[in-house]
Amino acid sequence: MIFKRINLLSLILIFFSIIFFGCKKEDQTRLQASWSANDPILIPFNIRNNEKNLGNLVQNPSFETGKVYYEKGNLKSYDITGWKKVGNNIKWVISENGDFSEDEVYKGTHAIKIERNIADETESVGEGIISDFIKVIPGNYSLKFFLKLENVCPNQARIGTKMYDAINIRLQFFDKNKIEINGDELDAFRNKKIDNTFKSLTLSNFWQIEKFGWGEVHGKTAHFPFYDGDVPDEARYVKIYIGLKGTGKMWIDNVDFRYTDKNFTMLERMKPYFDSSYFVYDLVFPQPKQLIKKSQLELFNKEQNAYPIILIPDNATINIKEAAQAFREMLISVIKTTNNSISPEIRIVNNVNEIKDKQLVISLSTSNLYKKYEANLPDTILTKHKSAYYIIQPENEKNIILINGFDEAIKYAIQTFRQLIDKKALYNSANIIDYPDITERAILMHYFDGELNELYSKLNLFGEYKFSDIYFEWYNNDNKKHFPFNSPNDLLTENNSMNYNLMIDLVKLNAQQSLKSNESLNYKSLLSKSYKSLLFAGDYYQPYEDCNQDKVVFYSNNNLTKNVQSDHIKFLKDFSKHVANQNSRTKLEFLSSWNRLDLIDKGQGRAEIYYYDLSRNISDNITMYWTGGTYYSESIDYAEHFRINEIIGHSPALFDNSLLAKDQRLNTDYLKSYYAGKIRTMSFFEPYNLQTVSYQANAKTILNTNQLSELNTIRILTASNYFWNTASYNPDKSLWIVLNKLYGRENAIKLLKFNDSYYGLKEICQKIESDGSQFKNIRIARNFETELIKYAQELENSIDDKVLLSEINKLKTEILTKYNNLVSADK
Repeated sequence: MIFKRINLLSLILIFFSIIFFGCKKEDQTRLQASWSANDPILIPFNIRNNEKNLGNLVQNPSFETGKVYYEKGNLKSYDITGWKKVGNNIKWVISENGDFSEDEVYKGTHAIKIERNIADETESVGEGIISDFIKVIPGNYSLKFFLKLENVCPNQARIGTKMYDAINIRLQFFDKNKIEINGDELDAFRNKKIDNTFKSLTLSNFWQIEKFGWGEVHGKTAHFPFYDGDVPDEARYVKIYIGLKGTGKMWIDNVDFRYTDKNFTMLERMKPYFDSSYFVYDLVFPQPKQLIKKSQLELFNKEQNAYPIILIPDNATINIKEAAQAFREMLISVIKTTNNSISPEIRIVNNVNEIKDKQLVISLSTSNLYKKYEANLPDTILTKHKSAYYIIQPENEKNIILINGFDEAIKYAIQTFRQLIDKKALYNSANIIDYPDITERAILMHYFDGELNELYSKLNLFGEYKFSDIYFEWYNNDNKKHFPFNSPNDLLTENNSMNYNLMIDLVKLNAQQSLKSNESLNYKSLLSKSYKSLLFAGDYYQPYEDCNQDKVVFYSNNNLTKNVQSDHIKFLKDFSKHVANQNSRTKLEFLSSWNRLDLIDKGQGRAEIYYYDLSRNISDNITMYWTGGTYYSESIDYAEHFRINEIIGHSPALFDNSLLAKDQRLNTDYLKSYYAGKIRTMSFFEPYNLQTVSYQANAKTILNTNQLSELNTIRILTASNYFWNTASYNPDKSLWIVLNKLYGRENAIKLLKFNDSYYGLKEICQKIESDGSQFKNIRIARNFETELIKYAQELENSIDDKVLLSEINKLKTEILTKYNNLVSADK
């Protein structure tokens, strides 16, 4: 009887468990069916965060593990963990094996090698390596890997085609049952479907590749504005295929596939930093290459009248003397903040005998004190890297700081030193060795809507964050309409925190004067000691899509009976000659008409001919620029660097438009409606995040900016950390530090929450426009409305920056007006 009762109870429990858990699973399935890469925030945060925390989803990404099978002492076959071979001409490289060389592996001891001598034109796949199933959720993923190539030709070279998919990179999609699904994806920006499984974009336009050393390649389907990396909503698994359809040799290593930050709101990304403790050392910005913490030192002792003394060489240059004076003024200002009644006596001397006991001694450059410690100082770094400096506290010395560097590097050292002084005027000593990865770090300013003193403040801020150059767009006789000065000459007596440069847009000026050589004299008045560089932009309007060549209009070359390079060559040669005649140090720079790879690819060979002529007829001293694979490049990989170098003949500097991309992507009502769910992931101050490789190091970059609003300035400042220390750059951490330095921790949090409520309400407004005022939309919108008003008011009470507050209030008013109008209209 007891057994029957227990059995009956068990059946009842099983029955209800089936109902409960069965329904839960059905609900979960239904819920997952609504998940979409176009609305990633609908996916629960913990699921998205877990996916992100998994990091690289590829099993055995560097092919390090597997099994080798032998027969009678000879290699018969092998299996690579997590991967399968496609074809017969695939070798598992083992660098420790005498059959392979060390350079056939990028990382670790293994790689994949494909070698093909013959390739059929009819091949659809080729030979390669394919991964096992990789579990995914709807959202955005990045695919990166390292390739090495030799003598690669397309399999349809006979009929004159480019590479296209001869280097065949594919991301195959599968549903929950592991059944392959179609990879066709609507490119809403062009209103056409494209093959989203195709990931060979950056390799597809080579004619052939003779030798391509190990480099990181980004698996891309299409350039901006397409949301590259989104997987289909039905996809729950993917496979990665990397292969060769053409002939030649290809090595593969270090495959990386991961869930990206594009699936999160800015607030979700930044919350982990809210509870983090940051000390003086952590807030040094840009982040130094090497920082070893030492002890705290007193800057001064009022009772003993012991103030810092600055020691300079007997034969100090003007630059060192000016740096010492700036250092002195900075120290006086810092000390007076602790007690305004103090009048610190800080002397600049060149005689060690003038040093008193217990004085903090700061030695600049090669002073007499420097010579005492010279043998143990890292002076080799100064000649190895441009703008390098060091700050060293010698061992067993409590009151000596040695600072050294050439030219502007001393200025950078002083800026770092200043950041190590806390609010109590204690110097948090550290041994620092530092230098920038990108040696010339410039900002392009098209206009400035403010007074001259406000412009000086902005330039000083950029200088403090170690930007080296500012470019002003030149408007001929209309400068005063765009800037609070007639010429940058007017700024020289007031501000020298950055080098001054001009950008001359030949498109805009073409209406006023021709580029013909005999008329280029009009430009010669620009040559002045005031400018470090003159950048001429010979761009053109490009309204066409695909192959409609008849619509191309060269504004910088109205005479289409001859090629555009003829005018450019004549103009640049004439101006170069004038620079030489004037013994001017001003550098000439050029952003040509063909400044990006997607335009070059549509030029049907004209761009290659243009650069062939141009590079052989103008001076090697003229710096050339490009903008990447497209105008708004969000990523630039090694293949794109390699290709532009081949076309131009050398490595160009980067004209970086990446910070402009956010404002340009969703620029029509249709796109805003189609991608409404992605609006929530946007931000006023999205940090600099150009996904590129380190091959741009030691080059020059100009950061193109639309406006210098306070919100946009925050984004610009994050870029300084990348330009200075590329390898250690973390976009979100950089943003957090900038916000803390400018406004303090509490205000940083309020700004991020205001941003979240603004874009949350903006997204709901778009959904109301598309779907109507559904109860769910209105309920969510009211929450965002409340939060928006709350944080705007709190910022009003806690931030002194009136310009920033004005921008915030303007944004608040605009979105609330739109929301209220939508709700009223719907009623």
